[in-house]
Amino acid sequence: MNVVYIMTDRHNPEFSGCYGNSITRTPHIDALARRGKRFDSAYCPSPLCAPSRGAMMAGRYVHEISAWDNAFPYSGVPRGWGHYFAENGVLLTTIGKLDYKPGSDAGVEDSRLARTRESLDIHTLFEEGRVQPRYHHLHRLREAGPASGSGEHQHDAQVAEEAVQWLMNERPQDRPWVLIVNIKQPHPGWNPPQELWDYYDPLVRIEDLDERYSEPVSRLHPFHRDFVRYTCSDLCTPEELRRGLVGYHGICEMADRNVGRVLKAIDTENLWDSTLVAYASDHGGSMGAHHNSGMGSMYEDSIRVPMIVAGPGIASGGSEPAPVSHFDLFQTFSEALELPSPIHMRGTSLLGSLRGEPGAALPEFAISEFHGPGLPGSAFALRSGSDKYVACVGERPMLFDLAEDPLEMQDLAARPDASQKLARLRRILYQVCCPEAIDQRAKADQQALREELAKSGRLVKELWKRGYERNPERMIPRPEFVVQKP
Repeated sequence: MNVVYIMTDRHNPEFSGCYGNSITRTPHIDALARRGKRFDSAYCPSPLCAPSRGAMMAGRYVHEISAWDNAFPYSGVPRGWGHYFAENGVLLTTIGKLDYKPGSDAGVEDSRLARTRESLDIHTLFEEGRVQPRYHHLHRLREAGPASGSGEHQHDAQVAEEAVQWLMNERPQDRPWVLIVNIKQPHPGWNPPQELWDYYDPLVRIEDLDERYSEPVSRLHPFHRDFVRYTCSDLCTPEELRRGLVGYHGICEMADRNVGRVLKAIDTENLWDSTLVAYASDHGGSMGAHHNSGMGSMYEDSIRVPMIVAGPGIASGGSEPAPVSHFDLFQTFSEALELPSPIHMRGTSLLGSLRGEPGAALPEFAISEFHGPGLPGSAFALRSGSDKYVACVGERPMLFDLAEDPLEMQDLAARPDASQKLARLRRILYQVCCPEAIDQRAKADQQALREELAKSGRLVKELWKRGYERNPERMIPRPEFVVQKP
């Protein structure tokens, strides 16, 4: 068997038809879900691009590879998917965004239209006791609107076309292969073509949004109140939020169209009987829920991702509520390729469950972690059954029952009857890692990188790129980027 893995960037599963959205048009992703199985509780390793993609490729937790945030891209150490496939005679071809460290050896034999992490996000390197507002988030939201031309989405179109040509003309006939197609949409900016903007504009109304969008900031956990400050969501007007949602709906549909081009090539080449096809996103993305309009935080909007798998022997139209993660995909691909399970990598193969085998293994829990900008300390989310536990280093934890409260409006951590559940979930997490020790390590690495970049002169260059003065001691926004509260 061979594998096609299509991965988008920042696709919140709520914005797709097969996950229950009645507005966003995603007919191709929906068709894949009808053909295979949809996972309703799939999680990313981290709600940021570089750490999530690096951890997934390494098959290890973010803290195990020290890919803390977007200033610490994966370097190919420890050895991951690419090396394992190469050692076992499987061709791995990637097309599009990788987000790894430039010049690193991730073991990818055939890399096309690759985009690596050329510019380092230095925000976390300056968070010393107080989260800094990042006005860029608000500027990006305000830029939502119809595309000014076709060039804004040309790269994704090229990625999809390259994948189609590879499947139709270049895929090996004499060895097994894995093709990973990286579509950047619906990552911002949110500037769909005029026809999509005009379609979604009248459909998105503030009064139709659920209670997450009007939740008082005072009710948020202290970590998430800091995140409001970081993303400047408190400076966002209702109309700016609405326009951002219009653009996001449109870009999700554009991503779906590119997914559809790849799926059509699979149809044309009659590959369904010999190919496992998976769809997921590198992480989610909040579009104003819980006053979060940026990447990060531990809410479901940020850490839950769409995950769909179809292929030979997989029953059509099924869904799975058990928590899973990106790590489980690699183990699933390995089993589909008839390779032994690499014991040094995380995850559980889902192939038995996908094929409906009695007693097939499923993960007992899923973990996502965040060490990036916007939170004062590291945060770890653990999903087990319907329970979600969030450890916030330096602050109280959070606890949600997602079966009863899918919108995460009721933090149960302070309730007297939650103590046993909190202890059980905490025990599971601490069997994996010690959050306090990990937080210290992350902050030490971030401080060391800041000093290294300051010595080389790169720090001030990265600051200027992001709208700050060339001051290596502190982040001082340039006046033209500062936004006042309305």
